[in-house]
Amino acid sequence: MLTLIVPVYNKEQYLPRCVDALLAQTSRDYEILLIDDGSTDRSGRICDGYAAAHPGSIRVIHKENGGLAAARNTGIEAARGEWVTFPDPDDWVEPEYVKTFQALQQETGADLVCTGFWVDEGDSRFLGYPDGPTVTMTGREGSRALLLPPRMGGFSWNKIYRLELLQRHDLRFRSDVGAAEDLDFAYRYLQYAKDVCFCPSKRTCHYDQHPGSATHSAFSRRNLQDFRTYELLARDQDPALSRAARDEICVTAVNHLWSMLEADGMDPHAKKVLLGHIRRNLWTHLTSSMYGRGRKSQALTAAVSPRLFAFLKRKARSRAL
Repeated sequence: MLTLIVPVYNKEQYLPRCVDALLAQTSRDYEILLIDDGSTDRSGRICDGYAAAHPGSIRVIHKENGGLAAARNTGIEAARGEWVTFPDPDDWVEPEYVKTFQALQQETGADLVCTGFWVDEGDSRFLGYPDGPTVTMTGREGSRALLLPPRMGGFSWNKIYRLELLQRHDLRFRSDVGAAEDLDFAYRYLQYAKDVCFCPSKRTCHYDQHPGSATHSAFSRRNLQDFRTYELLARDQDPALSRAARDEICVTAVNHLWSMLEADGMDPHAKKVLLGHIRRNLWTHLTSSMYGRGRKSQALTAAVSPRLFAFLKRKARSRAL
C-alpha cells in the first residue's frame, strides 16, 4: 500500500482539487493522510469533511503549526503503507498517479521510483522533464541524477520512498535547509537505496505555479538556508556531483540576490552572504555545461556589480512587457 502524505497549511482554495484528484485514483491500494499543520483558514474543516465522507481512505491529523518538514514527518510516523509519497495540497495528480508508481516499482524492484510531471502556469502547460526512456540506476547513480543528467531533481511529490528504509535509518525531513528540504531528503535517502527507477515520460503530477506558490515567494533570510543542502552535495566524493552542486550554489545565489533587489530591499548581511556564494563558485559556473551564456552573464555581472545587475534585469523585464 502507498501512503499519500499531504501537508496542509492554509490551502482552502486548492485543497479540494488536490484531494478529489487523489480520491479518483484507478488503483485503490492506498491511503490518504491529511496533516493539518495548524491552519487558520477553513483547511482543517475541509480535511475533516473529506475524512467523514471517506473514512476508509482518508485520515486527518491536526497539529500545531511546525512547518512543512514537521508536517511530513508526522505523516511518516503515522503511515501504514509500505511506501510513502508527499503530494502538495496546491498541486494535483492524474488518475494513474498511484497505479504508475506501483507498476514501475513492481517491474524494477527499485527502492525509489520517480515519474515525470507537468508544470502548470496559468493557461500554459510545460514539460517538467524532457521526454526520455525509463532508466534504472543504482542508488549512487541516483544521487548523481539529482543534479546531473538524466536530472530527476529532488521533488518529493513525484517520488515514492520505501517506509522501512526511512524507519531503519531514521530518515526525516529537516527544517533547517530552507526550500531545498526535498533535495536534502532525497540525497540522504539515496545513500541507503539499492536501486532507482526514473520514468520521465509518464507524467503523473501537475506542479501548479500560481502566485502564492513557493517559487513566487519574496526573499527572506530563511532563503539563506537553501545553500546547506548544496554545500552537503558539494562535499560528495563524486567530483561531477560536487561540481554540479557548486554550480547550483552560484545560480541559487544569483536568483536570491535578484529576489531581494527586485523587492527594493537590501539586507546587508544577506547581500554579503549571497555575493560570497556567487564569487566563490563563479569559475565553476562559468566553465559549466549545465547553463547557457545568459545565466553566466548574469552571474558575472552580479559578482562585479549588484547595482548594474539589478539595472540590467529591470531593463530586460521592461522590454519584455
